[in-house]
Amino acid sequence: MNNDTSFALRVLKERCTGCGLCADTCAYNAIKFADVPEIDSYACRLCGSCVQACPAGALQISEPETGKTAVPQEETKGIWVLAEVEDGCLAPVARELLGKAVVLSEKLHHDVEAVLIGGNVSACASELIAYGARRVRIVEHESLAAFIEENYACELVRLVRECRPEILLVGATPRGRGLSARMAALLQTGLTADCTELDIDSDTGLLLQIRPAFGGNLMATIKTPAHRPQMASVRPGVMKASEPDYSRSGEVVYADVSKVSSDRRIRLIRETVEASCGDSLENSRIVVGIGRGVKSLDMVNRIREWAARFGAVVAGSRAAVEAGLIDAHMQVGQTGHAISPDLYIAIGISGQIQHTAALAGAKKIIAINPDRTAPIFGIADYGWAVSAEEALSQLTAGGL
Repeated sequence: MNNDTSFALRVLKERCTGCGLCADTCAYNAIKFADVPEIDSYACRLCGSCVQACPAGALQISEPETGKTAVPQEETKGIWVLAEVEDGCLAPVARELLGKAVVLSEKLHHDVEAVLIGGNVSACASELIAYGARRVRIVEHESLAAFIEENYACELVRLVRECRPEILLVGATPRGRGLSARMAALLQTGLTADCTELDIDSDTGLLLQIRPAFGGNLMATIKTPAHRPQMASVRPGVMKASEPDYSRSGEVVYADVSKVSSDRRIRLIRETVEASCGDSLENSRIVVGIGRGVKSLDMVNRIREWAARFGAVVAGSRAAVEAGLIDAHMQVGQTGHAISPDLYIAIGISGQIQHTAALAGAKKIIAINPDRTAPIFGIADYGWAVSAEEALSQLTAGGL
């Protein structure tokens, strides 16, 4: 049991009546009851259920001191992009975020900066400058070679408090989702996750963070007027990367890593790399998407054979995944992948916003659906109102 007196949940022993309701209420088994409650700070999630359950008010969650943790709004400057590195190479979403950051900087008149963190990441600095960063800040230390979210968040928060950026953009990758949420909590600022568009309010200069809401039935525009930095995460494939210019010059700044420390609660035992099965959606130029209208696995196999003729990858909507027609890792949509191929061919897909929100980067869309009123035709460049079976028969008969 941890008796850390600095933990946010505190027991006021003089008020405790020994009823035990707090221990009964805790869903994480973080409270052991003797004469008074004992809190296991490693198990506690600070959900507050015990505080609400205690009739005597003997449990309290203390609020962090704003002056020590929040980033002051005065003199905040810069649009930052947290550049994720995968196996020594920049993640594609880093280039996409830089492209959007450059557009935002033209309206806000702030410099675009990129942040690299890890054990050996400085080699990526020149590429970030080529894609639009005027300054690259590097947090490089051997103890950061392995991604441990708590350690990364600690060092990045330290850098943000020191340099005070106005905006911080993060890729909504498996790493970025958790890291951005942890940073926002430590910095006491807002975070809008899974944005599909970003803009600057011409009147207030605030970042407009736009994302689907209520199951994708409407687009919500969110602002962060009172806290800094303004944070947003963006799905890979939604934004468009600009063309790199390797003649562009920029500044590289190495952060002070003399105080880097690791979270003592966490120890890396080993890392295991597993190869993902199937094709990659992120870099595919042609994607064939199938929906519930395809109806059978035999039809799916025929579509795969047809798509293989011209090098297309076969993906699917959520409805196709739920029907067992396509693997979940190949799902396109709000709860799957966002993609930006040169050509997207939608077969038997109705085109609900949960799916089409992930197609914003597609250059051309061809829709094949027997229902002429299907929403997919509203975003398609070309439409063909026939069934999947009829379309495939005509396409293969014509030699395509």
